[in-house]
Amino acid sequence: MESQDLEEQPLLRPEPHYEATSPPPQKKTKTRRRGWTKLIWGFIIILLLHAGVVLWAARYIPSQQLIQDYYEDATNVKLRHLAFDGWYSDSNGSHIENEDSPKYLKLRAQLDVWFDYDQVHKFENSSASVRKQRTIRFMSQSVVKSLCFDFDSIRAFNDNETDSQDLGTISIPTRTCIDVRHQKVNQLDVPILIRPDAKNVASVIMKIWKGEFKKLDLWSSLNVRLSKKVLNKWDLPLWKLKIARLDWKQFLNLDSLSSKLDSIRAALSQAVEVQSLEITDDVENDMNFRISVAYIVPEEIRSDMIFPQDSVFPPTSWNIQLPGCDPTRPVSLENALFRAPAIRLNDLAPGELANMDIVGNIQGPLPDDLLYQVCSSDEENVVTPVNLLLNKIFNATELLQFEILGHGYTDSQGSILPPNFMDQLLPSIQQPINANLSLNSNNLVEYVTVEGMRLRWIQSGWDERKLTIKGKVIAVINLPYYNSAFAGGEETVAIEKIKGLTKLFHNDVHFVNVPMDVWLNAESEFLPTEDPKHNQLSVSFDIAHQDVEIVNSFELTRCLNEILIRGQAQVHVEGKLDLMADTKLGAIVVLGLEGEGTTIVKK
Repeated sequence: MESQDLEEQPLLRPEPHYEATSPPPQKKTKTRRRGWTKLIWGFIIILLLHAGVVLWAARYIPSQQLIQDYYEDATNVKLRHLAFDGWYSDSNGSHIENEDSPKYLKLRAQLDVWFDYDQVHKFENSSASVRKQRTIRFMSQSVVKSLCFDFDSIRAFNDNETDSQDLGTISIPTRTCIDVRHQKVNQLDVPILIRPDAKNVASVIMKIWKGEFKKLDLWSSLNVRLSKKVLNKWDLPLWKLKIARLDWKQFLNLDSLSSKLDSIRAALSQAVEVQSLEITDDVENDMNFRISVAYIVPEEIRSDMIFPQDSVFPPTSWNIQLPGCDPTRPVSLENALFRAPAIRLNDLAPGELANMDIVGNIQGPLPDDLLYQVCSSDEENVVTPVNLLLNKIFNATELLQFEILGHGYTDSQGSILPPNFMDQLLPSIQQPINANLSLNSNNLVEYVTVEGMRLRWIQSGWDERKLTIKGKVIAVINLPYYNSAFAGGEETVAIEKIKGLTKLFHNDVHFVNVPMDVWLNAESEFLPTEDPKHNQLSVSFDIAHQDVEIVNSFELTRCLNEILIRGQAQVHVEGKLDLMADTKLGAIVVLGLEGEGTTIVKK
């Protein structure tokens, strides 16, 4: 057995191998390569499928910009009411009591909001765009149905010629949920907190008031978080929308606003009726005015704005500009100030009559440009701006035109505007005013007469005679609106010079003119009165051998014969007088005052 085994063994023993391990068999290598190939192809197929899904979905899924444009087109907003809730010191709603400079204006807007998808226009003329718009409408109608909005702080701006004005921030502190289905009207009550930049907002308000819409480019930037209520319990966040620029022209109807403002301005240009006027003196040598005016509240101010019961526009003071010779260059009364009382906003009834009592004060004389600037002149008269002004005052058919400019205010309880806002807004206000004093110059001269009038022929040359007149002209002039109770017994108005034309009538026939082409010295005095509101000034001047113009020699002869036979004749006198008055406001020339009376001409 052992020998057999030895025989079967090989003659040489196999030697051990010390080389590196040989590679695996060829069959196993091919199997591994096939695995990697399948993995790569599977990944490629997945990518292709994913890309295909994305490409397919891209045909229907709209971009953020398309969604934004779509809803901007579909959205309709109607303001029912806007309630003024007051000014607050902080965004938590602390009220303005004892607060000098409140920062937040709180409003409450009652709105109707709905979406009309039929009014959306096609943004791109392509089938892909139409498909995406249909997707938005389908999702709104059938899937989403309602959305809730949470607004982060909204910033408002106006782009002018040079830069962007920061108008302030707007915040909506509560979540707003609306039905986004087609033509479903949502009635919303939305609180709004506004923290305005007083200076820039005042600038925008004045541009709007003046109709300078081309100087306005209003826009906002805002962030909106969209969510949906699930089972009326949970909020499902959907989207966070960042709008870098929202143009206000998309929802602000400037044409309608412009038309309304034009109507209000036209209504305000209507005449203000001066119902009463009182002029008094004071111990400081000033002239004081108390004016009661009536005006029609414009129908166009019927507003959707609701104010608390005691809301007022605060008491204000105003400077005055009067017309100069050139209407484009008015004369400012720097030494004059007029004050208007607080206006209770809830007392203003559109279309109804409203009354206001205004007090004013003029310190010292009127400006030289008003008293002495020459507008026109002829051989007899020089016309100044104050003459033109008085002519309109004394003519009941003409309106007195001037401008008011905001000067100051008095802070008051219930004011709708805080001090920092009034500081910016009021100086920007400049408003033309038309007023009717309903004063007729025919009532200014009570009567005119000539005391001690004598008509005489005197020799003029060798063979000529001329008619002269001698006497004392007396005119009694009414001083309307003047109250002498505070004059302290002083005569604050004096007539120093007079000229004009006097006409004489006999038997209703005009027969003689007495021209006074140059200024004659005059004397004046106040007539005694028991009523300080009814004052008259007696003006007198002498005419000695004043030349006359014979208008009707036949009637002159009849008058002289009557004087010769009866010793006297009754003559009717009509005068058109120019007066130079000395007042606290300066030297004022009043032209063309008309009056009449009768006198007796004796031998």
